[in-house]
Amino acid sequence: MKRDGFRFRYAPSPAVAWLPAAVLAATSACASDEAPAQICDVPYFDCDGVCVALASDPDNCGACGDECSAGESCVNGACEGPAQGGGAGGGAGGPEDNAAGGSGGGVPDCGGERTMERCDGVCVDTRTDPDHCGKCGEQCDPGRACAGSLCQRTCLEGFTDCAGSCVDISVDPMHCGGCNSACDLGRPCEEGSCGCSVEPSEDIDAVVPQRVTGTTSGAASTRALSCSGSDAPDQTFLFTAPGAGTYIFDTFETPFDTVLGALSADTCAELACSDDAEGIQSQIFVDLAEGERILVVVSGASGAEGDFTLRLTQPGPVMCTPTALEPVVAQTVTGTTVGLEDAVSSDCDFTSSADATYTFTAPEAGAYVFSASASAELIVDVLEDGTCTGESLGCEDAFSRSTVMAELEAEETVLVAVSSPGRSLRSFTLDVFKAPPCPGQDLGSTVPQTVTGSNEGLADVLSACFVSTTGGEATYSFTAPNDGVYLFDTQGSSFPVLMDVRSGSCTGDFVTCADGEVTPARATVALSAGDTVVIVLDTYGETGTYQLAISEVPCPQIDLGSTAPQTVTGTTADFFDLLEPSCGYSGGPEATYRFTAPADGLYTFDTEGSTFDTILDVRSGSCAGPSIRCNDDVDPSREVTTSRVSVLLSADQTVIVSLDSNSTSGEYVLSVAQQEAPPCPLIELDSTVPQTVTGSNEGYPDLLTPECGSGSGGEATYGFTAPADGYYTIDTAGSSIETILSVREGGCGEVETDCVDGGTASRLLVWLDAGATIVISVDTDGAEGEYALNVGEFDGVGTCDAPVELEPVLPLTATGTTMGSLGVKGASCGGSSAPEVIHSFTAPETGTYVIDTFGSDYDTVLSVFDGDCSGEELDCSDDSPWHSGVTSELSVSLEAGQTILIVVDGYDRDSGPYELHVDIEP
Repeated sequence: MKRDGFRFRYAPSPAVAWLPAAVLAATSACASDEAPAQICDVPYFDCDGVCVALASDPDNCGACGDECSAGESCVNGACEGPAQGGGAGGGAGGPEDNAAGGSGGGVPDCGGERTMERCDGVCVDTRTDPDHCGKCGEQCDPGRACAGSLCQRTCLEGFTDCAGSCVDISVDPMHCGGCNSACDLGRPCEEGSCGCSVEPSEDIDAVVPQRVTGTTSGAASTRALSCSGSDAPDQTFLFTAPGAGTYIFDTFETPFDTVLGALSADTCAELACSDDAEGIQSQIFVDLAEGERILVVVSGASGAEGDFTLRLTQPGPVMCTPTALEPVVAQTVTGTTVGLEDAVSSDCDFTSSADATYTFTAPEAGAYVFSASASAELIVDVLEDGTCTGESLGCEDAFSRSTVMAELEAEETVLVAVSSPGRSLRSFTLDVFKAPPCPGQDLGSTVPQTVTGSNEGLADVLSACFVSTTGGEATYSFTAPNDGVYLFDTQGSSFPVLMDVRSGSCTGDFVTCADGEVTPARATVALSAGDTVVIVLDTYGETGTYQLAISEVPCPQIDLGSTAPQTVTGTTADFFDLLEPSCGYSGGPEATYRFTAPADGLYTFDTEGSTFDTILDVRSGSCAGPSIRCNDDVDPSREVTTSRVSVLLSADQTVIVSLDSNSTSGEYVLSVAQQEAPPCPLIELDSTVPQTVTGSNEGYPDLLTPECGSGSGGEATYGFTAPADGYYTIDTAGSSIETILSVREGGCGEVETDCVDGGTASRLLVWLDAGATIVISVDTDGAEGEYALNVGEFDGVGTCDAPVELEPVLPLTATGTTMGSLGVKGASCGGSSAPEVIHSFTAPETGTYVIDTFGSDYDTVLSVFDGDCSGEELDCSDDSPWHSGVTSELSVSLEAGQTILIVVDGYDRDSGPYELHVDIEP
């Protein structure tokens, strides 16, 4: 026989000499060297893979397959009539009988079945029973079969061998669906997929409100929460929502640092998680449908544990009950948001946050400041009409102090909301006062000039440089007497000044910023004659005296005249950082030159031979003029750090050439060359649509600068005349290089009307009157290669009149691009200037539908309208509050058969490839 990989020769022993001759012959044959190895122990024999006793098995009596008739027994390998002896008083049975558990001639205990044996009072077949394999108590490993009284090496059907163990991958959480595919802590394996188990948990039913006490001390860590981890012990409670609504869970009465989470009881998906909502305690808000079950997990931060109290409440209908403030200034009030509701949907808060609300009526016309402070992140939102649903006049989200300034008419009432994102504020202070005049002083147009002052007692109204500041600020206005570069310097101040410069007014666009933490704050700004700026001198909290000096810096430093070609050399170490180039990053000092074109032509400026990484920026007219062309590196792909630009100039046209760098200085070479201007456009297209042309930009001159990219590569230019009124699509689909596509009306020297940097498939949509001529430029950021240009008529798909039809099959995903689409619909939360694609969807069933643009390649805006484009806007989302990035997500409740329009839009003018997902909540 064969045992554990070893072969034994079989020789009859006295114990088996009584076996039938046929059996002995079979045994003898199996004992030869040529015979196959036996898998069965004596006295059993292999019959089709099953070990049987040929001497006593009525189904295999004397030989495999020889069955005895009904009522006959198999005795010594021969079928006989009903046994006459061998019972309790009969003769002794053979050794085979004893092996089967009998005491002579049969096994009365097991109904006379000789293949059965009584083990622990139960009759079992030790040939096949995995718990008693071969003998009583001999267990096979889980999942392994017993055959012929031997535990098999292969796994039973339904089990899989995983590193030597037989496991059921349909239910094993460590091998769910496959070996080593483990489920997360607390999640079971169901039908080969990780499911969700409510165990272990305590069922707290559907009672609201209620208080539950317990302890996590000594408990196991069974759940992993995103805001804590899985290193702390936890307790889990099963809650069933008695009705649809918002449910609030908190641990405010708990002494240790808690973490609170909510998981779907069906999927274990995390619905909410809070580490610290108030101090070291936690609070979560969960929106639930009637009958929806969740698991509420109480855990600790950084392994903390102890006794806890879990409170469950449900807010009633949201009531806007603001506290009326006296119509006086200045005044200070203190408050809390603990226990309050989320009554205001703030423009700068996308979470569910309890807010304290106040109404204030302006005693006179003017600018009023509402400033809240607390030792936490907080939001101040000021809304018109004195209601919780009014339009926001201003909103700020900052740490420790948030300030909003609003211009109010006499007797005008506003509502002021104070909150903290996703948490409650135990206490805060709200200051209301009349804003000081801004700017505080007009410095006129005198240069040079120096002013001094103190910030002691000044109001903290503005936040300089987009950071949260705590000191009062001084503000000044200045108007440039002529075109030039102006230096604003705070050297001589007794504290580090945070200075920013704004265009036109205190609420104007940000121009530049300088932080005096290390060196005195100083900034240069290029201004045209008559330009007004406001200089804000702020602080992080320090008080003292400040000094502001304003002077005009010579720019350009050198006049090159009108000679071409010519070459000049020098070092930027002798100059200051005055100008910010329109490409690359400023930071290094620059040399500036004036050049006047001696004749019409193409002029090339390059820095080949310079010892550092240069940036060339060519401006029109003066240092304050707009940039015409700019180049950082001639060929970034080859790490060529010198710069080159070519510009078309008319005779006597003056430009300023700024030779700059990102941060370094060094010796430079600047060369100017002139050549005859090539024709532009290079190629005239006929008026046929659709049409496609191909080519290569290799060796093309770099004449034009698109507004949406550096355009440092040579461009191919095409003239096209519209055959009829209508929208025309222009794209570069099929190009092998990344393209920048731009359009100019009339000729190459005209103002650019549209531009897109869309990779290998840039796309524009333009309206043209019949006979209108445009110049199409196919440009690059330096790459050379094959391109394709396609011109066609717009088919209107994706508009209000012809929306993209979505199949009512859930979940669904649709892809496309908004690049080159119409931008006429717009949405309440943004996207008024960006192109959009409109989709039509009909709900296959009643429910709440989740719609998102996750996976899109640009900053999306998503909106939903009822029925058609004239219908009510049901919801709008710029950036999803539950998903990182700039994609969008919203949910709407729909009836079966209800049709909506889904508008995929972009923030500002952004466009690109998108993914649209629609699904229904379970």
